[in-house]
Amino acid sequence: MFSRICAFLTALTCVLVLLAGCGDDKNAPIVGRWQATKVKLNGETISFAELDCSDKEFSFNFKEDGSCRAVLAGVANEGKYTFNNTSVDIVYGGKTEKLSYDSGVLTLCINYNNEKTQYLFTRVE
Repeated sequence: MFSRICAFLTALTCVLVLLAGCGDDKNAPIVGRWQATKVKLNGETISFAELDCSDKEFSFNFKEDGSCRAVLAGVANEGKYTFNNTSVDIVYGGKTEKLSYDSGVLTLCINYNNEKTQYLFTRVE
């Protein structure tokens, strides 16, 4: 009887340890630093490097705790984000942005002078 109880407790402990290791970190896919790599403008996709905007950094740094740093056109702001599997809602500097997320690419759409510009970001760290 004692050996059955010991075997049961050992098995139960193993199952609990395995389940504890399977935590749900819903932010994991986007945690890290993201850099603009491409721009879509007027139906044409251009490498961000071709735009000669080296002094105008476009990046996001998402942390596990839901905080982030957004640098758009060289202007940095600290903020908070919520990842929803297909999008990221960011609140920073009194502004709210929604980025789409698909297959490891974040896309930020900006309308400027009635022209839609899409910045595509990929994770670099």
